Amino acid sequence: MSVKKWLLSFACAATLMGISTSAFAADFKPFTPVKNVCPECVQPKADEMKLNDGQAIRGTVVAENVDFYVFLRYGEVRAIPKSAVANIVWANGSKPAGLDRYEQVLLKNGHVLSGTIINDSQEPPLYEVKASFANVTIMAAKDQVKKAYRNGQEIEVK
Repeated sequence: MSVKKWLLSFACAATLMGISTSAFAADFKPFTPVKNVCPECVQPKADEMKLNDGQAIRGTVVAENVDFYVFLRYGEVRAIPKSAVANIVWANGSKPAGLDRYEQVLLKNGHVLSGTIINDSQEPPLYEVKASFANVTIMAAKDQVKKAYRNGQEIEVK
C-alpha cells in the first residue's frame, strides 16, 4: 500500500472516529457535550461510569485491558484509565463477560482503537484494526502507537 493511500485511509478513519491530536494518553478527554432533546423519554439502557472526580458518564464499556476501559458514547470512543474510575453500574446488572477479548491499540495522542488487529506489519510499519463496535477498519502507523493489548494484556509494539 502506498504511503499516500495509507495517509488518506487514516485521515478518513480519524474523521469517522473523531480522533484528534489534542489529548494525552494519561488524561481523559471529555466527550462532546450532548443535550437530551427529550428529557421525558425513557432513556436506553447504558453503563454508567462514575469517575473519581464525581463526574458520571453514560454509554457502553466495549472492551477493557489491565490499564483502561474502552468507553463508547454517541459514536465517540475513549480510553478511560481504570485508576480514574470510582465505580461502574452495568446496564444489565452485571459486568458483561469477554470485555478483555478485544485487542486495543493506544495511540500517543490518547485515543484508542478497539477490535481485532487484522494486520501487524513491519513494512510499512502499521497496525490495522477492525473495530469491535462498527464495521470500520482503521490503520495506525506504529510510530504513533504508545501501547497495544491482546487478551487484556499489554503486548510489545515492534
